[in-house]
Formats: sequence, structure tokens, C-alpha cells
Amino acid sequence: MSNYAPFLLEEWITRIQNCQSAQMLANVLAELAKENNFEFFCLCLSLRRGLQQTELMLLTQTPDEWQDKYAENATIQNDPLFKRAQRQTSPILWHKYSQDKELLESLSFWQETGLEQGIAFPLHGPHGFGGYLSMSRRQQNTLNLKQSFHLMCLSQYILDQAFLIFSPEKTGFSCREKECLFWVSEGKTSWEIAQILGITERTVNFHLNNAIRKSGCKNRYQTVAKSIITGELAHAMNRVNVRHCVHQPLSLAV
Repeated sequence: MSNYAPFLLEEWITRIQNCQSAQMLANVLAELAKENNFEFFCLCLSLRRGLQQTELMLLTQTPDEWQDKYAENATIQNDPLFKRAQRQTSPILWHKYSQDKELLESLSFWQETGLEQGIAFPLHGPHGFGGYLSMSRRQQNTLNLKQSFHLMCLSQYILDQAFLIFSPEKTGFSCREKECLFWVSEGKTSWEIAQILGITERTVNFHLNNAIRKSGCKNRYQTVAKSIITGELAHAMNRVNVRHCVHQPLSLAV
């Protein structure tokens, strides 16, 4: 791999941020893989649409055999590499997990299709959006984190851009609709919400019915649950308790 100067890193960030479609992002990932002596890449991301509905985004440049096997045997429901990426943030190097029984199944699957060496970067984005970015190749020379540190940095920009490309359009709740949904999430009835907001109970029901219609849900409780999952209903920050605060004295900070 050639030296990766800081100005080149910034150049790659700009190229990633200029991607406006899945195809543009896939093209940049293919060039990024080649630049770093990798033959293949896989960007595997999931997007939650509800408690029982998840969409999978898969951008790959892999051997045909890999894609066939993945479609048949390693879907998102049982992909050990995806499951591991949900539980950690540090990179996953193929050769570092030869004794990990859970990952061995996944890595063996990659190696059986000719991908002998690789690294995967777990990705964690807003509202449950995430997965992993992997780079792999047939070569046997050992990878190390120093050689791939810049890829770990770029993977976060890739995740942010993928979120912009794949995230659904917001339902467009009004401020009042969000207020009513918030108090529903706190267990309040329409009458109680009316007292809190200083409006009539009929007006509260009007706003809640509008929110239900916009979200495509059946009732206010499903609307609240879906809105929290998709991030449209965010938790309030006006009631925050500071539990741990460590102040480092200047005399000790040598």
C-alpha cells in the first residue's frame, strides 16, 4: 500500500461526501479497496423501519461464488460477522479470530470463496443504522491495524453518507404532533396531555390522529414505537442526571 498522506485522506473524505447514490458510493468503495491493495469490499448495513421490519443494504464487489453462498446460507439473520459487528466497535481482522468459534463459521465462509485475508470495521449509526464495512483479498500477507488505520477513519464517513442515501424520508410531524406523541410515550392520556399543553382534549386527539395517519400506523402507541425506532421522536435532554464526573487536577496532569 502506498503512503497515505493527510491531504489524500481529506480528498477521500470529500469524494465520499459527494456520493449522491448507492452506485456512486459503490464506485468510490471499489477505488478505495484497489488503492489499499484489496480486491473486494462489502458494505453491509441494516435500517430499522419498525420492531418487525428491517431493510438490508448490501454494496459488494465480491466473487460470484461469495454472493451465491451469501444469498443461500449467510443472510443477515445468521451472519456471524454482522452479529459480532453489532457488539463491538474495534476492527475485526481475519487472522486474529482463528480461535473464535462464532466468527470461525463466517470467516471460513469468506475463505472458502477465495478471500483469504481481510478486515471488517463495525459501523454504528443513528437509530440502529449500522453493520460493517469489510475489505478482503486473496493474498496471504498478514494485515495489521497500522496499515488500515485510515480505513477505520474513512469507514465513519462512509456510514454517514450511506445514512443520507438510504435513510427514509421523515413523515413530517408538526411540532404539536411531536409534543402529543412525546406525552403519549410518557403514559399520559389525551385529557392529561390537554392539561399539560393548555389545549382541548379534542385538539390533542386531532394532532394524534394526524400523526397516526402520517406514520401509516394503526394507533398512537404503534406510532410512538415506530417514531422512536426511526429517530423521529427523540428523547428530551432537559432531564439529565450526571452520574459520573471525574475532574483531573492540574497538579496531576503531567
